Amino acid sequence: MASRVYFSLLLFVLFTFYLDANTLKSIVLKGNRLELHFSQLLKKEDIKTEVIAQKGRTRYIFDFKKCKLQKGVKGIRKLKDPLRSIRVAQYKPHIVRLVLDSKHPFALKYYQKSKPIFYIEIPLGSKYSFKEQKRIPKQKQSAKDLFSKVKIDAKREKKEEPIILSNVKLRHNYTIVIDPGHGGRDPGTMWKSLKERNIVLQIAKEVARKLRTLGFRVLMTRTDNRRYVKLSSRTRFANKKGGDIFVSIHVNSIENRSRINIARGVETYFLMPARDARAKRVAARENRDMLKGEDLATQRMFINAVFTGPKIELSKRLAIDVQRSVIKRLRSSYRDIKDGGARGAPYYVLVGAQMPAILIEVGYLSNPIERKRLIDSVYQKRLTDGIVNGIINYLKIREQEID
Repeated sequence: MASRVYFSLLLFVLFTFYLDANTLKSIVLKGNRLELHFSQLLKKEDIKTEVIAQKGRTRYIFDFKKCKLQKGVKGIRKLKDPLRSIRVAQYKPHIVRLVLDSKHPFALKYYQKSKPIFYIEIPLGSKYSFKEQKRIPKQKQSAKDLFSKVKIDAKREKKEEPIILSNVKLRHNYTIVIDPGHGGRDPGTMWKSLKERNIVLQIAKEVARKLRTLGFRVLMTRTDNRRYVKLSSRTRFANKKGGDIFVSIHVNSIENRSRINIARGVETYFLMPARDARAKRVAARENRDMLKGEDLATQRMFINAVFTGPKIELSKRLAIDVQRSVIKRLRSSYRDIKDGGARGAPYYVLVGAQMPAILIEVGYLSNPIERKRLIDSVYQKRLTDGIVNGIINYLKIREQEID
């Protein structure tokens, strides 16, 4: 009897879903614009995007939740460069999946206006690559963002400044390792319910997403908060995976209550002896978990040993490029951003890196103004643009020097 009731309830739920579900009714390609006609307006939270970049192939994936595919709707094949095909399917009972299969990465933009039509701008009919971004038509958002945020309703949403990303003109495929600080049993710095481990994971994922859309191979030392990764394991992971750059992302704080409204700013660190009190203090806080319980002699031995890495000078230059780029990008929207500079400090997480390695303190959780910004999506957007730009600028200069 119970099983019959359960089955009837399941049928009712499925029937109700199919009555209320948004329906993808047709797919139309008009010039360089792909139109997805739905029965209802899409909600931002019901759209998930992902990019899978491989050598000679890049797939742009759109998952539309709470949606069903109307019978007879098919994808489009045998397209002009760079696209190979546009595929669509009922991926799960409540998810419609659209896949753009390309020979190489390209600048892509998507948006939705007041009608239930989802637009995707696609560069077709030309030898277009991620190195050439000028041919995409300009819209309300910059075409230089390779996977733009959805605009659900242009009338209701506040107009944002365009994302600014450097044109990528690099000859090599680089592997970039992104390290969200702390995690698992280690929350990092805290302020009431706000935890560093959550904020930096969110920022790190956005940096990784933007780098992947630009064609980089990106790895993360952790992708969730379920487990703690030892500091020594993070650069070891980067070395094992052949990383070309290691970027650790953290949130700063100060325990002195009299200075919580004063201490602020963005700072980028590379592995070197600390030459000022601030660098020493910040490094001591970040190293606290690793050196906890160690005697003074052991701590001194660590301090003396960490400066033997082979990439110290390159790390310093990477830190300078990223710091400059982040400050420039943030100040385009927040004029009061303080430039904490690029500094040398004995961070244990950077020890042993066989590639240029830096640690970014993206703001002070203890500062009331920066605390609000650190959890704001617009601030995070500007911040991650700056980090990505800085990495690209560094790689460009390095390639010129190697020539």
